[in-house]
Amino acid sequence: MKKRMIAILAAAMAIGMTMTTSYAAEEVKGTGVTLTVYSNSVSDGRGDWLADRAAEDGFKIQYVSLAPAEMITRLNAEKYSPIADVAFGMYTSVWETLKKQELLSVYKPAWADEVSEGLNDTEDYYHAIVKQAILLAYDKNQLSEEEAPTDWTDLWTKDEYKGKYEYTGNGLGGATVRHVLTGILSRYQDENGKLGISDEGWEQIAAYYENGVPSEEGVDLYAHISDPDNPVMMGQIWSSGIEARDEQYGTDTGYVVPECGIPYLVESVGIVNGTKNQEEAERFVDWFGSAQIQGEWAQQFSTLPANTNAVAMANEFNQKIADLPAQDIDWSFVTDHLDDWCEEIELNYIP
Repeated sequence: MKKRMIAILAAAMAIGMTMTTSYAAEEVKGTGVTLTVYSNSVSDGRGDWLADRAAEDGFKIQYVSLAPAEMITRLNAEKYSPIADVAFGMYTSVWETLKKQELLSVYKPAWADEVSEGLNDTEDYYHAIVKQAILLAYDKNQLSEEEAPTDWTDLWTKDEYKGKYEYTGNGLGGATVRHVLTGILSRYQDENGKLGISDEGWEQIAAYYENGVPSEEGVDLYAHISDPDNPVMMGQIWSSGIEARDEQYGTDTGYVVPECGIPYLVESVGIVNGTKNQEEAERFVDWFGSAQIQGEWAQQFSTLPANTNAVAMANEFNQKIADLPAQDIDWSFVTDHLDDWCEEIELNYIP
């Protein structure tokens, strides 16, 4: 666990006041109350950048790095005497779990209506800040767009793709693979089926694993798809991981956009239920999710903002990703079943 506390002098408030173009600087200022922020998205310099940038606009924050499962456990342990004031990051099914366990408080940020439709919680317990497209990727140097599949289901239903794609074979705890499986299984929702999925849906999962190649621990997908002598030509990737891999491996990534859309891993922000710093937490959320700050975050860390007014500040690649259609997924239903799906798959489907 990584923990860092940033203290600022009152004079730091004056720094942000000199700014005239930032919604956050003009309308939101911290009061000097120290906020504790829990997140799984503070590695690779993100937490330090956030603490320093927040200090410029008068906020004092200390952050704690927690994996999503740790987040749920920690907030439950502190439920009746919360330490955290704000949480951000994770993905939708985690936020739904926190909501159902009454660990979040209701608050609608000033920027909520600027977020892409369908990403915020309809009851205002959490709101989206960053989108990650979960994609089926290939190297256009090895496979042309005309030769590429048009949907995940092509991989196991069309002979030309069998044995040429990679699946995660070393555990289903990762967010990316869970979103891939959600994108497949949610198409076959059936309240009378096993774990809420029809027989056809489980047949698709069986075929997915029967006709693919398991990933190798410690070996990047791109080491395979960039190699013309390797049979693996396709596999899963999160959108913000593409540019660095193209640079490292010399690939030119193509990706599949199914007619039903693609699953997005959506990072959000919410206020912890019972915080003693409710007003300051609200000010911080208004500031952090604003178009200005999310635009700066996007420039610094190559992310795709959920705030539509911040997308123009993202790089060219992420602006293209922003135009991809989102798959319509019932995340409340997914949250109720995802762990059971993964257990079922690990026990009965992964070779």
